[in-house]
Amino acid sequence: MQAVRQIQPIFVGEAKSLDFLNSIIRPSTGVIDCMETGQDVLQWFVLSGLATQEEIKALARDTDRLETSVQDIRRFREAFRAFIAEVSQDPTVVSGHGMIDEINRILSSATQVLQIEAGAKVAARPYQLGYQLQLRGPEDLLPRIAQACAQLICEADLRFVKNCEAEDCSLYFLDVSKSHRRRWCSMDLCGNRAKAAAYRKSKQRP
Repeated sequence: MQAVRQIQPIFVGEAKSLDFLNSIIRPSTGVIDCMETGQDVLQWFVLSGLATQEEIKALARDTDRLETSVQDIRRFREAFRAFIAEVSQDPTVVSGHGMIDEINRILSSATQVLQIEAGAKVAARPYQLGYQLQLRGPEDLLPRIAQACAQLICEADLRFVKNCEAEDCSLYFLDVSKSHRRRWCSMDLCGNRAKAAAYRKSKQRP
């Protein structure tokens, strides 16, 4: 009997688009991909909040189309990673970047519907009118990711998109701290380890 794969996604990016990039981890010991299979992708969508359990039920049964969509999602992930690598070094490169056209192309394939949604917690106006990307089939997964990427580009201060400073960490995050001095993807994953290594190094000095 084959063992069940236990790959738990990491959500430290402070933005769904960066958590999307972080769905593949490249530690010094090897690559861990949390989007290796169609089931992995569907699990990630639910855990990230980009889809509900109810929405993905039908998608899980359409295995052929789901596998094609997984390949498209993984290709886009690496293209967006290259874009974010540029942006984290120089936020001004976003202007006129080809990634903008690519995201717009993906979004143009999606179907949007207007829906009444829960709004701000104001008694006089508890609801608001918003657009929702439909999830009719596996091919609609990528537009949901593209929407999250578009929100990062349009709404975040790209100066604070950072790569974890740990040498063997590939994770990105949006530094939303008040001082904007965040250095690590998280203290548990890298910060404490880096501090311990620095302490040991200091003790080795004559």
